[in-house]
Amino acid sequence: MQNSEKKNNYKIQRISELLSMENGEQYFYLIAESFKSPNKDVESFLKTKSVHATRLNTATTYLVYNEISSIKIDLVGYFSLAMKMLTIKKTSLSASKEKIINRFGYYDADSDSYKIPAILIAQFGRNYDEKSSSIPGLDLMDICLKQIKNILSFLSGKTVFLECEKNQKLIQFYKEKDFILLDNEVFSKNSKELIQMYRLL
Repeated sequence: MQNSEKKNNYKIQRISELLSMENGEQYFYLIAESFKSPNKDVESFLKTKSVHATRLNTATTYLVYNEISSIKIDLVGYFSLAMKMLTIKKTSLSASKEKIINRFGYYDADSDSYKIPAILIAQFGRNYDEKSSSIPGLDLMDICLKQIKNILSFLSGKTVFLECEKNQKLIQFYKEKDFILLDNEVFSKNSKELIQMYRLL
């Protein structure tokens, strides 16, 4: 695998780079087969939807891995990013955050909220396979946020958000990385109740 960025012992590569290589798609599916997660949506996306999303350019998926040899890697985790409009109610914002948000979004008087183009962490998960050395979740999030900062340096904006289930352990994990819980509620296609969290970079 080439064109990768190193963070400590971890490397990162976009699926699109891998697919452009000779036999890259076959190699990707071989790698993805080793990924296991208790969250079946996270596992299923990588194995069955990430390549299609890459080709449609609806989401960019990044593989995080340890390089064992020139032809073998340990896939420790992955994340997928997409651009999406985030809605934040004005009443949810402090005066200082509203001032920042106002620079990158616009105020919608009808809904008394701000509409902000933002980066969505669409998928995020570490490998639970017993053969993988895996990666601490906080380290994976550090890599993810660093990549988002890099993307925004070429564009504009400061906002990143995610959607997750109403699970206190998950919420606390994201709060440790300075994500703020919104009072919005959204619903996924399979009718799971989700909450949104955001942060400014």
